Amino acid sequence: MASKPRKVTQREIAEIAGVSQSTVSMVLNDRDGASVRIPEATRARVRQAIEQSTYVADPAARRLAGLDNQIIGVFTYEAALSPESMDFYGPLLNGIERAAERVGCDLLFFTSSPVEDGSRRLFHKNTRLRLADGCILLGQRMDGDDLARLVDEQFPFVAVGRRDETAAKVPYVGLDYVTPTTALIERAAQLGHERAVYVHHDLTSPAADDRMAAVRAADAAGVLQFDYLREADLAAVVDAVGAATVVFAEDSFLAEDVIHTLSKSGISAPGDLSVASLAEVRGHRVGDRALTGFHVPREQVAVEALALLQQLVSSSAEEDWPQLDTQRLLSAEVEFGATLVERRAQ
Repeated sequence: MASKPRKVTQREIAEIAGVSQSTVSMVLNDRDGASVRIPEATRARVRQAIEQSTYVADPAARRLAGLDNQIIGVFTYEAALSPESMDFYGPLLNGIERAAERVGCDLLFFTSSPVEDGSRRLFHKNTRLRLADGCILLGQRMDGDDLARLVDEQFPFVAVGRRDETAAKVPYVGLDYVTPTTALIERAAQLGHERAVYVHHDLTSPAADDRMAAVRAADAAGVLQFDYLREADLAAVVDAVGAATVVFAEDSFLAEDVIHTLSKSGISAPGDLSVASLAEVRGHRVGDRALTGFHVPREQVAVEALALLQQLVSSSAEEDWPQLDTQRLLSAEVEFGATLVERRAQ
């Protein structure tokens, strides 16, 4: 973890800007520029010097220096605007846009850092993070070192989704996947199912880990007996179902792939086998039947993330942040749909 940056002095800022220390002091204490006649070009140099130094990491210093620009940054670790990504990112971006409009902030979408090996680097040389008063981070997987550095520097940010990539206390607004996953598994047991298959992507992320933890807990408790199948082995799903009468998939696209693979072998859902998704199911159907799964309040997650970020930006990191509730989980609503049905007699 990076060491905590020290506060840069006015003398050092003066040296960077090429002005006197008294000029720096006057700029800092004459925020609107109405009382002291200092050329705007000089003011700009002082503010640029502050922006270049770690002094700007202190939110109070930012506001004092006139750097509270009402600009909120949005950084996505994965490409967010591709057709494949919009199902996940679209509602989040829509919620952020609406919330920013209500509070009168502009959004700055950081895209200058290239996607390499499926992920962007937040601290890439091209990322103009310091132009924003704070930042919303989006991504199914995030870099733990990035998160720890932001926490250490006390830069205002909020991650969307529960984070466990670092031991640092990361501000986040996420979704509780454990409760609805448990509810769906218990519903399957109530419908007479005893054996199940969980098809998953075999990827590590907090959301994926939470789903897997809920499935394994139900398995260990004897609610349902599970077999586990990776997406990479999906062709073997026909053999994997065996005595199972219900399949749970990590997300709705994977559920559709499962149904398609089974149908090619003459196995229909839910006629022969119940299927449920452990993710958002709006827009996903099996023929004329609504897919069983969750309704996820992604827009509300985005709204609450921006509200929390506004609190961090407007509060003192040293005095106020420790008192704030900076880690929040919202509940997803279970959509029982029409593809999880009563177990048929064997």
